[in-house]
Amino acid sequence: MERSAAASALGLSLARREGAGLGVENGSDAVRLVHGAADGFAGLTADRLGPAVLVERHDPAADAEGIIEALARRFGAQEPIFLKERWSKERADRAGGQVRGAACPPDILVPEQGLVFGVSLAHEEHIGLFLDARPARALVRRVAEGRRVLNLFSYTGTLGAAAAVGGALSSTNVDVMRSALATARDNYARNGLAADTRTFLRCDVFQHLARAARSEARCDLIVVDPPPRAARPGRRGFDARTGYGRLLARCLKVLAPNGLILAGTNLKGGGFEELEDPLAQGARLAGRNVEIVERVPAGPDFPQPSDRPAARFVLAQA
Repeated sequence: MERSAAASALGLSLARREGAGLGVENGSDAVRLVHGAADGFAGLTADRLGPAVLVERHDPAADAEGIIEALARRFGAQEPIFLKERWSKERADRAGGQVRGAACPPDILVPEQGLVFGVSLAHEEHIGLFLDARPARALVRRVAEGRRVLNLFSYTGTLGAAAAVGGALSSTNVDVMRSALATARDNYARNGLAADTRTFLRCDVFQHLARAARSEARCDLIVVDPPPRAARPGRRGFDARTGYGRLLARCLKVLAPNGLILAGTNLKGGGFEELEDPLAQGARLAGRNVEIVERVPAGPDFPQPSDRPAARFVLAQA
């Protein structure tokens, strides 16, 4: 893409965000500035993350230099810009590093709707914050008051933190990644949230649900946002396209009467049926009646259609 064309496409993309009430300048809340082909940059994404911008190239043929140059011209030569080569098989490429601007530490704090989350721009493939789940975090914060919340596949605990800020009676984050749970603890501390040994559980989600069902422990709000695929050493792996209904059945067995379940997915293509069909299957398997309360798409900074997936959530009551 020619420089002038890249600058024009970026200008239109940023104007759409600003028109939706999303900040794009240095220090703004976290927001996706460019979402692939939907914004004229096939194979590329760009995110405003507090004091820095992160560009991710998902296709080796995509013109990363063009969008980096356009971003530097728009925000100034001192704007810290990081690049991740997400298409590469090399871990260092996927972790990325800074390519433009004034020196910036890779570990930064990013504001979002009054909360603060830690982000790592250069150590791992994923930064620790999924921007397309921002509307889901806002919803959890809105409905969590007085509820016992179980956050499954919790990663860095941002949905659990949103629940705690929203007045949850308790919030339990379950994940198998030690490093993710360590970041989750830090995220709670950054937001002044109390936590104890029950708040962060390093455990296989399926094993935790089985134990909870046997103990008759019940939750008032379950948040489940699994990866598309997950390995389970010594056990059959999880595939969201074929196993989500059974997973939701397990969740429903530990959900209190009239409880809420927020189910999410970021599978590419399709729509809310990717959630509603498994939810109906899970309800049949668990012997529960389930009613859809709210459908939660990704925010306006994730336009569709696109060559990049975006999160979708369904809130249901059972």
